[in-house]
Amino acid sequence: MTVPNAARIAEIIGGKLIGNPVAVISGGRADSRICRKDDLYVALSGEQTDGVRYIEDAWTAGASAALADESKKLPEPPADKALIAVSDPLAALQKLARFLREEAKDLKIIGITGSNGKTTTKEILAAILRAWKGEGVLATEGNYNSDIGLPLTLLGLRPHHEIAVLEMGMNRIGEMALLAETARLDIAVITNIGSAHVGMLGSRKALAAEKRAVFNGAGPASTAVVAWDEPWKDFLVKGYPGTVVEFGRWNADGWDSYENLGLEGFEITRYGKKIHFALPGIHNLKNAMAAAAAAGVLGAPEEAVVSALQSVRPFFGRSEVVKGAVTVIRDCYNANPESLEAALDLLKTIQSEGRRILVLGELRELGDETEDALRKAGGAAAAAGPDAIFLFGEGMHNAKEGAAAAGFGGELREFKEMEELKSVLADFLVPGDIVLLKGSRAGALERLDGVLSEVGTGVKP
Repeated sequence: MTVPNAARIAEIIGGKLIGNPVAVISGGRADSRICRKDDLYVALSGEQTDGVRYIEDAWTAGASAALADESKKLPEPPADKALIAVSDPLAALQKLARFLREEAKDLKIIGITGSNGKTTTKEILAAILRAWKGEGVLATEGNYNSDIGLPLTLLGLRPHHEIAVLEMGMNRIGEMALLAETARLDIAVITNIGSAHVGMLGSRKALAAEKRAVFNGAGPASTAVVAWDEPWKDFLVKGYPGTVVEFGRWNADGWDSYENLGLEGFEITRYGKKIHFALPGIHNLKNAMAAAAAAGVLGAPEEAVVSALQSVRPFFGRSEVVKGAVTVIRDCYNANPESLEAALDLLKTIQSEGRRILVLGELRELGDETEDALRKAGGAAAAAGPDAIFLFGEGMHNAKEGAAAAGFGGELREFKEMEELKSVLADFLVPGDIVLLKGSRAGALERLDGVLSEVGTGVKP
């Protein structure tokens, strides 16, 4: 593939070019604050603001070109910059991404979707493949997994890339099919089918059908990677024309055994070799097994798998352990019943003389199931046996009712204001406590970091 300049991009997407035709494009961003040198800034309109307002900021930050709505009042680009005007910037971005993907004929693309574990599986898989192929691997940054994020990732494709690892999420019906059409996957990994987005889709079966769209366009040379014990496995792969590879079995595929080290992760025995895997929680072991299975389809050597498993570390908000006077398990990037169950399982495995405390935020995207799910979450939290449960957010009285009905006898309180929660925790916590922060991203429970880090210092919020 060749790297297109501004003039070629305008030609591909049918846009009007203003400014420097030879402006080089090396990536894409939809946020002017994080633009880098030679990025294409895509000025999209959102609920809160209009990206057109930040085109000049993007140029200042290093972007070489901007893609924007031709119906808006657009700034004149500096001499070395370019502006490409189109009727629909998002559709143009997606068209450009499809073109770049089609040009990269020898590229192998792996897509990862599922209700939980997408980002962690993607990061582990990328680490395995980079241990093998080095800079020849392109991977989704963060969770750029939407109909905006995935095309932006593909704008980073370069001739030296041999493999791309793409995270694929969904926020609306039909989005997965669009992503699959854009990416044209060689390998599709489905980590699991849980409750995330059930509220949007109406049922678990509808969710499974939406996730199954990741296989759209798959041919006989493609591979589907699914858990051997996934309840929806048969539904997911019915009629799939390619090869189906299962993951998650012990005493198979080299996975001999493991020892749970609690917050220190696991000691895995794989093909007879001891490996320290630092991500805690049984769910993360399964993520590692999914990643290794996908890497195996491509022929990654065992030494790359071992190297990655030994080097990978917890990611922000995903079973992230922060040690101090109080040990904090930050698992607050997302939350649904399945990820809560996984976090509670981790909390139960911890051997400690200190108290175990759960701070539980809202569970999102469950629709009509929310109230019942929160009551069950409260019951599950009580069954995990923490010394205290602090609930934060809207509707958490349902979780409180569930915990009380389950006979929870420890400290059980509900909060709607973050400052009140901070104040209570500052008085309640003592050195040696272990605190699990679990909640959806919207709750931003990491705002408690300051309070948690000051336990034992005498400092009050």
